[in-house]
Amino acid sequence: MADDYFELFVKWTPNTVTDNARRWLEQRGFMVTTMKSGVLLLGTRNQIENAFSVSLENIKLPVNLPVPAELRDYVDSITIPKPRSYHR
Repeated sequence: MADDYFELFVKWTPNTVTDNARRWLEQRGFMVTTMKSGVLLLGTRNQIENAFSVSLENIKLPVNLPVPAELRDYVDSITIPKPRSYHR
């Protein structure tokens, strides 16, 4: 299931310059979309596991990921939300 895609919400720290953090995320292959107070990331399971040094096997969503040292000055939190259900 390494090809599964996940959405992640990255919340910036207040009053931060985000260019370095955005570049770090893009260099790891994430699709980055700007939001009001952060970014929405789209990435594969492998990209997430490698970038954030976590295993996504048997996780229960939502989950907060550790913020890598390179991003701590810019990022307040990184969350994989629980997917919405589209079934009625």
